[in-house]
Amino acid sequence: MKTNFNNSWRKSVFFAFLILTSATLYNCSNDDDNPGPDPIDPEVVQGEFDEIEIPELVDEEPEVTEPDVSAEASTPEATTTAAADFSAATSAGDLSAESNAILADLETAAASMPASAISTSATLTQEQISAMLDVNTELPDDIDPDAIMAALPAELVALMPQITYDFGTSASSGVSGESIGVLNAGVQLDPVGQAVDAPCEDIYNDIYDDAIARLQGVQADQLETIATNFASRMEAASGRFTTRTEALDADAAAFADDFEALSVQFLLAAEDLDFAEDDLRLMAFLIALEGRIQIQTWYDAATTVLTAALATEEAAIEAQEESASSTVEANYTTAAADARALLNAGLANCHNQGAGS
Repeated sequence: MKTNFNNSWRKSVFFAFLILTSATLYNCSNDDDNPGPDPIDPEVVQGEFDEIEIPELVDEEPEVTEPDVSAEASTPEATTTAAADFSAATSAGDLSAESNAILADLETAAASMPASAISTSATLTQEQISAMLDVNTELPDDIDPDAIMAALPAELVALMPQITYDFGTSASSGVSGESIGVLNAGVQLDPVGQAVDAPCEDIYNDIYDDAIARLQGVQADQLETIATNFASRMEAASGRFTTRTEALDADAAAFADDFEALSVQFLLAAEDLDFAEDDLRLMAFLIALEGRIQIQTWYDAATTVLTAALATEEAAIEAQEESASSTVEANYTTAAADARALLNAGLANCHNQGAGS
């Protein structure tokens, strides 16, 4: 009985050894067939992040429409003819019937003319005429242009110089101030990915950080370009306004010169014709005054147009700056979100590899 027991025990141990050896060999064979996940190639990851880019900056120049403030000065032919007739005459008999009619109308108008007009015309000088026609010089306080011109009969009004123009006095920018809403460009990582800390995750995090820094640099450069463009465009708009105003002043001076020459012609004729001196002095004064009214009315309307044009251009520049900046911010947000998605996918893959091992 003792011998049989020992043989049976030996057989049991032998068979257990065979089973354990077979299991060990089977596991080793499986390990050789499934070596595990491939290692992460940093160059491949870098290439994936490099494909994420911010589009090139588009910051177009706003369109500029040159305002029209042109005008034309004119003097009725009857006035220039009368001026020449008075200048050539030495006595009443030398005057034409039309010139004598003008003297009669002037005498009639003087009776209802404000006293300030009569007193000013009686001592009128060429320097005073020049000052009256200068839009940058205030008229004397006692000169009421509206009251004086209202006292003129239609026959004398028809002899006054004119400035004609056909532009309006207002302008609309037509520029919308709408802005593009931009999401916060901050990036939040997937919490699962954040919990893993291994070489795989280090590769993704480092390359992601570099990518974000690169995108932020592009964004900063584009915003700086927009700011530079904005400043230069605003300066250019101001320069255009100055140039237009200078041209306006030059035109006003030219109109003033024309009217001054006509007024002075009547003034000089008055000095040579004693019998018509007061009337011709009054005519010289009225031409200068109406010339000033015409120049001032046109000048104020033109200034309104130029000011509106400047406001329109500045509004367009501001709208372009806002639009371009919003587009840059939106482009960065999109690119940063793409980088975040790529990072989260990579970290999730790293985590799955770690769990599988």
